[in-house]
Amino acid sequence: MHILTLLISLEALMLSLLVFLFSFSMLFSSSFHVFLILLTFAACEAAMGLALLVSILRIRGNDYVMSLSTLNF
Repeated sequence: MHILTLLISLEALMLSLLVFLFSFSMLFSSSFHVFLILLTFAACEAAMGLALLVSILRIRGNDYVMSLSTLNF
């Protein structure tokens, strides 16, 4: 549960940083290079977080499909 909270807080931090950089670049009409680089890093961070979450669920999670097959649906 702690890892999920950490991933959500990292995504919120990245989203607020993206909004700040987008408004800063629109205000001063500068180039969007830094915004696009940060957007790329945010996408990579989200993919790595999702992969970490899936791997943890595969290692420590329960397989409820096997328990559903014993109920004879």
